[in-house]
Amino acid sequence: MSAHPRLVGGLVAAGLILAVSAGSGAALAGAQHSARPAAMLNSAPRNWRVIAGFTQVLPGKNGNTEAVNQFYPRVRTIYAGDSVTWTDNSTSEAHTVTFGPDPLLRKLENPQNQIVPQAVSGKQILTLSPAVFLPSAPGPLVETDADSAKTVLNCGLIGPVGAPGAQSCTVTFPNPGTYSYDCLLHSGIPGNADMDGKIVVLPRPAPQNKTWTVWAGTGTATDANNGFFPPDLTIRAGDSVSWKSGGVLFHTVSFGLDPRKIPLAIPVGKDAHGAPILEVNPAITTPVIPAGGVYTGGVANSGVGLTGNYAALPGQTFIKAPFVLTFSKPGVYRYYCLIHPGMAGVIRVVAAGAS
Repeated sequence: MSAHPRLVGGLVAAGLILAVSAGSGAALAGAQHSARPAAMLNSAPRNWRVIAGFTQVLPGKNGNTEAVNQFYPRVRTIYAGDSVTWTDNSTSEAHTVTFGPDPLLRKLENPQNQIVPQAVSGKQILTLSPAVFLPSAPGPLVETDADSAKTVLNCGLIGPVGAPGAQSCTVTFPNPGTYSYDCLLHSGIPGNADMDGKIVVLPRPAPQNKTWTVWAGTGTATDANNGFFPPDLTIRAGDSVSWKSGGVLFHTVSFGLDPRKIPLAIPVGKDAHGAPILEVNPAITTPVIPAGGVYTGGVANSGVGLTGNYAALPGQTFIKAPFVLTFSKPGVYRYYCLIHPGMAGVIRVVAAGAS
């Protein structure tokens, strides 16, 4: 017994339940599919949308409608690790989203292989082919069979709108390649164009590292803002931060040092008149640069090389080079200016692939 695809859609829309042979999900001609997990990628994946057919109202206000059995867009380009969700927007037609070798898809598209009579408990009933109407694997569907497909991945029946069961289906594509698919109910019909589509998966581009700027203090000698701007910065692992002076005062950028325990000056003796000789604390003035400028924790200190924008008076020299660190390890890193109490900032480092 054969059934036209439009009849199938009508039966499902009407809520008619046909028996399905349990446990017989293997595809025709021995095709098999095993779900494999998607690989972790170096940047956040995205979900894309495709319309699996829709219904439009015909002119004349007579209540007639037309089912448009096509995928929109027909070709969708994504990155490896992304997923695609197909949604049936038709009010009268069910669809499938099926990947596989073309000869096998042609067999599955044959209406005589989709609804067949079968004896169950001594009773002759119509049964739906699990290879056509059921998902090819339990759980999330992952397509890895690019280009010349050798196995079948099938979403099973989706839609139409308002019918029992799934209205959409999602497939993840971990590997680059070209993946062609059909609707088994609306392809392979003589004299009609196939309802087919294609997913083009490109290699995911590596994330680009970025250098961020933080200003250490702003303002003038008479109106200084002693803070880091922005005071709280979130970056990705592998990014760098460049601290620059935005004002006229001396500042430090100091990680792993407690400003409450580091005095600005320490006594180192007395002069000829008995007055104390105070040395600017070397813990403040001495730069501590991690190997390669890559910071993963511990002590790092700009020293007082991060100087202000003073006028170049005779005999005065001021360094204006920024202090740059690269953060390779996710975490929360707090830092201070050892010259100005309460001047603090934080760098929050998230994974390189975080959005």
